[in-house]
Amino acid sequence: MIGEREKSSVKSASRGFTLLEVLLSLAIFAVALPLLSSLFSGGMKQPVIAREQAQAVFLAQELMEEILTRKWDENATPPGPTNNPGVIGIDTGETVSVRSGLDDIDDYDGLMDNPMHSADGATLTTFQTFWSQVQVNYVGSDASAPDLETFLAKNAGSEFKRVDVTVNWAGGRLTLTTVRGNF
Repeated sequence: MIGEREKSSVKSASRGFTLLEVLLSLAIFAVALPLLSSLFSGGMKQPVIAREQAQAVFLAQELMEEILTRKWDENATPPGPTNNPGVIGIDTGETVSVRSGLDDIDDYDGLMDNPMHSADGATLTTFQTFWSQVQVNYVGSDASAPDLETFLAKNAGSEFKRVDVTVNWAGGRLTLTTVRGNF
C-alpha cells in the first residue's frame, strides 16, 4: 500500500504546472503584450498618415493651380519683361474678401487660410483640420546676398516670382514651390 500511494502522488504532480511556472509565464506575457500591441497599433496608424498626406498634397496642388491661373503681375502684359513691376502683395485700391478677387500672383502673398476655404469663400468642411499659407517673392539672378531680405531687395522687380504654398495639419506640413516667369 505504501508503494501505491507514492506512485499516485508522482502521477498527480507530473500532470499540472507549478505555481512558479504559472507566475513566470504571466510575467513574460505581461512584458510581451504591450510590445506586441504597439507593433499592431503602429501599423494601424499608417493608413491615417497616408490619407492625411494625400489630402495635404491635393489641397496644396489645388491652391497652387489657382494661383498660377492668375496674371503674373498687375502691370505686366506677357510675354516679356515689364518696366514697372508691382510690389508684392495686394495692390493699392484692391480690397479682397474672398480669393476669387485676387487678380495676380503676388496678391496671394501672406494669405493664411484657417480653416481652408474655396476661392469663392466656402469653408472646405471635409478639410477643417488643415490650414494653408502662401508666400510670394521676386527671384533674380543675384545670389550673392548674405540674407533673404538683402536678396529680395537686390532682386526686386525681377521677371520671376517664387510661390510657396504650405499646407499644415496636426500630423505634419507640406510645401509646394514653383517659380513663374512673365511669359
